[in-house]
Amino acid sequence: MLKKIKESFLFFSKGFRDISTRAIEAELKELENVFALILMGALTGMPAPPSYLGIKLLPFMERELKIMICRSEALGDIFADWFDILDFG
Repeated sequence: MLKKIKESFLFFSKGFRDISTRAIEAELKELENVFALILMGALTGMPAPPSYLGIKLLPFMERELKIMICRSEALGDIFADWFDILDFG
């Protein structure tokens, strides 16, 4: 009986750890996106930090820049698709 109770607690604790780990990973991903957006905010028209600060932090942005480039290349142009469907010149 005690063994089954112990196994059930272990099962629940593993589930809670998995859920909390996924939540932390999602939070980390969002924080990386926010970090990239803050540093590259000038590209989107948002106020950006001073340029010297952005240049100092640029080496830490290599991974985020690669991810941003891959995501932008994978995106389709929605307006071009609509113009193609509607056959505008």
